Amino acid sequence: MKAEIKTRAILGLLVALLSACGGAEVSRDAPEGSGSLLIVGGALRSDNTAVYRAFIDAIPAQFPEIAIVPVASGRPAYYAQQFTADLRRHGFNGDIRILPIAMVDDPSTDAEDESLWRSGGGDLALAASLSEVGGIWFVGGDQTRITTALYAENNMETPVLQAIRRQLSPGAVIGGTSAGAAIMSRTMIAAGDALSALTMPPTDQYVGMESQESGQLMLSQGLGFLPVGVVDQHFDRKARLGRLVRTLALVGDTAGRLGFGVDEDTAVLVDLASAEMTVLGAGNLVFADGRGAVFSDGEQAFAARGLQLSVLSAGDTYNWRTNRYGLSGGETQQREAFGYKVIHGAGMALGNPRLDQLLGFSLLDNTEARELRRITFDEESGKGVLFRFRQTDESRGYWRYSSGTKDQYSVVGVELEIAPVSVSVSSRP
Repeated sequence: MKAEIKTRAILGLLVALLSACGGAEVSRDAPEGSGSLLIVGGALRSDNTAVYRAFIDAIPAQFPEIAIVPVASGRPAYYAQQFTADLRRHGFNGDIRILPIAMVDDPSTDAEDESLWRSGGGDLALAASLSEVGGIWFVGGDQTRITTALYAENNMETPVLQAIRRQLSPGAVIGGTSAGAAIMSRTMIAAGDALSALTMPPTDQYVGMESQESGQLMLSQGLGFLPVGVVDQHFDRKARLGRLVRTLALVGDTAGRLGFGVDEDTAVLVDLASAEMTVLGAGNLVFADGRGAVFSDGEQAFAARGLQLSVLSAGDTYNWRTNRYGLSGGETQQREAFGYKVIHGAGMALGNPRLDQLLGFSLLDNTEARELRRITFDEESGKGVLFRFRQTDESRGYWRYSSGTKDQYSVVGVELEIAPVSVSVSSRP
């Protein structure tokens, strides 16, 4: 499968690209007041109309084409074609192109060796051909493949990355799922699980995709389309709160210690002009504010206090410039639905395992709880962490039905403290 480079790419744009490649390093950040982002937490269902339509509707009329960047995937052609089919299913009738940028061969295509597309990011003609692209989509997979393909030697941006950033400036939308979400921020989480991130020192060694499921925290440089904070994905299913918090402790700029954890089958639509984030889809956006937090970042005993946690549901908004929320539903304060003694601890037998459930049902909508404690540990080493969630006078919870009688909670300003613990397990006689 070969991506066609359209002949309408004009000589003048090629000259401009040549000039740009020989100059200083290009800014990592999208200009304020330009374009939009659609950040998807992974596992996007084909029937998630709200997310697909948000991407399609954000494409500006003057740039009617879509370009899919398949480089993160181990099956680049297959997943690009799958996303193409989903776009058609949701009503997009314009031109869709799969950019020939990949790191590995796709076993589902016999006629094409996609591993030969490794240098696609440096293709000047390909970069020039993006002048009418208003929607750029990064498929999921390994986020380090994206940054490897789109950064050249000496940390310079490739022509294709420069061209994508140029399209964003006058109004294009850049979207991505899973790995395509991880690359959105300046600081990129490349690997690591939450417990290892909290109990082991970070590493700068990347050993492959398996280290994204278990292993030490590794940070790298993202593409920086989002001008604030750090993005993490698969947030609910892979329980990544711990690794996001540890990442915030390692961000040098205190003002940049904002963490955005996006659940699966969920998206955040970002308007770069207004700085407004809107949650779409089935899950939540977890917002971890570490700007006022205190971190003790010893290699073997990480601790944190003073973090502020908020959990936003479909339709909720957050503006990072004004620090204001737009939430719907009824306040739980002084109208709590429950009143029961909570169990502190860990394990499969405790209810409300998701963060929105835990903070909604068990804490803010419960007259008998002002604090919740959860312990996570590694049985073999005994190393663990205590998560302490506190309801303060500033904490707010909002409840509504999302569909039928399904409860949906939004939460603002729950205080989080993380402390190291040692745990031993023994069987009863």
